[in-house]
Amino acid sequence: MSCSCDDGFTGSDCSSCQSSFYGSSCLPCPSSSCGGHGSCEDGALGSGRCICDAGWSGVECTECSRSFYGSTCAPCPSCGDH
Repeated sequence: MSCSCDDGFTGSDCSSCQSSFYGSSCLPCPSSSCGGHGSCEDGALGSGRCICDAGWSGVECTECSRSFYGSTCAPCPSCGDH
């Protein structure tokens, strides 16, 4: 016998979140793509926030981090602290 889980839940007893769902209620991640430069902090203990790849920042991972630049957020060759 297996459970038929509600949307967002998975597992043999429906106590885990599906991928791209987070929190104790397994809500859908606000941004499952995170701008294509990060991933949703999902799972039952996740916050639903985007965890950005190196060089990327912002709520949706669409901005360059400090000392990174351009459309690919490449590392600055010699930005120092500027």
